[in-house]
Amino acid sequence: MDYFYLKQDQRYTDVPVLQKGMGHIDLWKVNKLPPEELPRVLVFPVKAGKESRFIDFMESPFPLVSDRLMKLMKVYVPECRFKPAALINPELQLQKNYYLPFLEEIEALSPRSEFNLDRSVLKSAVLQEERIRGKKIFKVSGVATPLLVIRLDAAESILRRDFTGIRLERAELDT
Repeated sequence: MDYFYLKQDQRYTDVPVLQKGMGHIDLWKVNKLPPEELPRVLVFPVKAGKESRFIDFMESPFPLVSDRLMKLMKVYVPECRFKPAALINPELQLQKNYYLPFLEEIEALSPRSEFNLDRSVLKSAVLQEERIRGKKIFKVSGVATPLLVIRLDAAESILRRDFTGIRLERAELDT
């Protein structure tokens, strides 16, 4: 079975940028905390212009998905938990609702994967097929930046719909 990395399409350059969150939450730790330790609804101010595009998938500093994409992900991974996140821009009097997915983390990287010297940056990912067999959507563990992986059937489902800001990159598998 083929797998793909779910990435943000970098051709969309005028997208909202998350600013420091409301309260005591560190942006870089949000996706490392269990859902129970986070507020019921996350609120993040965003830097956005009038022409900014609120795309269906935002990758950084942690994955955020639109309502439409969240509903599709639930079809493939019904047990996945999502934390609501309100992206607000007071100057533009704008609020958009997104969701932070809490996907199963799998140690799927093959020894053939390449990191930089201090292992803080994944240069080239290779997934071990036997560890991900049967998994539809998951997060790769052991990497600093969240890496979401989707199976071919879920990828085709995404491509059949009119989602914006999503890029799929074929994953190399170690069989």
